[in-house]
Amino acid sequence: MPTEDLGGVPAGATVELTVGGDVQDEGAVEHGLEPAAEVLSTDSVTPAPAPVAVRGPVTNAVTVVLVAPAGTRPDADVTPQDVAAAVDGPVAAFWSEQTGGAVRFGVAAAHDWISTTAGCADPTALWDEAAAAVGFRPGPGRHLMLQLSSQTAAQPGCSYALAEVGAGPASGGRLYVREVLPSVMAHELGHNLGLSHSSALQCDGTVEAGTCRTAAYRDLYDVMGVSWSELGSLSAPQAALLGALPAGATRELGVLDAPAEIELAPVAGRTGTQALRLVAADGTAYWLEYRTATGRDAWLGRPDRNRYRLETGVLVRRAAAFPDTAVLLDGTPSPSGGWDADLRSALPVGVPVELAGGGFTVTVRSLDDGTAALSVVPVAPPAAPAAAAAPRDPGTGRLLPGAPAGRAAAAPAAQAETPVAAAAPAQPQVPGPAPFVPAAATLEPAAGGSGLGMVLVAVSGAGLAGATLLVVRRARRLRTR
Repeated sequence: MPTEDLGGVPAGATVELTVGGDVQDEGAVEHGLEPAAEVLSTDSVTPAPAPVAVRGPVTNAVTVVLVAPAGTRPDADVTPQDVAAAVDGPVAAFWSEQTGGAVRFGVAAAHDWISTTAGCADPTALWDEAAAAVGFRPGPGRHLMLQLSSQTAAQPGCSYALAEVGAGPASGGRLYVREVLPSVMAHELGHNLGLSHSSALQCDGTVEAGTCRTAAYRDLYDVMGVSWSELGSLSAPQAALLGALPAGATRELGVLDAPAEIELAPVAGRTGTQALRLVAADGTAYWLEYRTATGRDAWLGRPDRNRYRLETGVLVRRAAAFPDTAVLLDGTPSPSGGWDADLRSALPVGVPVELAGGGFTVTVRSLDDGTAALSVVPVAPPAAPAAAAAPRDPGTGRLLPGAPAGRAAAAPAAQAETPVAAAAPAQPQVPGPAPFVPAAATLEPAAGGSGLGMVLVAVSGAGLAGATLLVVRRARRLRTR
């Protein structure tokens, strides 16, 4: 169909057609095509999201270098222009949109292939050698991104991607990737901005109690989870860490607050109440958000793009500590035998769900395209029982013989800091065109390092004094091709 005949229909929109009988079409006969059909009516089902331009000057400048580490050769089919286009295009648009224009990535320079004596198993040496070769100097808002040869996939100690975790959006930092894939580039730059991973908590038939595992990267909605073909909205807890939730977009309740009726707007809509933050008695934060097939999350309504059949609905995440700053909870938990195939996480409608050990009961009352209606009942923890008073002489008030003078607090037991290796989760068998491969966050100490399971990288440059960057190794990704 000629483009000019589709006036008013944006590229990427899903259009519904009602067709009638066959019509004469000489072109179809000539080219051996099926007969054409008369179009009786049309309707735009899913409008394409409007592109978001990067507003204002660049805040985070990226220097791109194509690198063939020791033992590898350059990729003939990857150019500096390819990598720069991905960063300046979908990656920059994503972060600008998700931060309201506060973070604006742009390529400052893009350098063609160089070969290094360092291998990718020593990322510090690799970054240092590449920086020296192109004259990159670290500093606030400056990022060095290496696009590695695809041959590094066969090199020992090489990751699919790797990044330094910064102290905040202005830290800058270094990273490498080995595929021109916007989602993995956006993920690693997210580490530079100060974010850790978005993983998932799965418990045996419960939301967050009993026998549980944390499956690394298993939040497929969030860019800081596993990397695949889609770039959905940044999750509420990750956006909050960046200070990127708009004013008035968050409602907060604690365990001492009265029951409340809450209406959540779609997180991709960027308007209304986008997040509900529940604060448990111990200070743990739970974030609820509403995902619908709209805007940046429009792919949820497209079977050809939603390859893992992720649900729309209300999602719950729990704030966590490094290496996971957000953990997706399972609103419809499976027994442990079904964990690997279970990617359904949304809260069910009409079913009360307890969070924080009963500190909150959340019920999704209804869902539509514009609003999720929730009832939230906080439950304050019971007060600690008062200690029984020691018996005293009613006349003098003195302690009676044999009565204890007071109860001393028990001394805390000594606790050894013994490192424990976490078992890697089994590879899930997910129905669909490609397997879900969880990527364990493998943290390795540098030579001569502390041996505490992390690489400590000294930070230099104005504005970074006293900061420490943690290097996160990304071993695998979700493959969709």
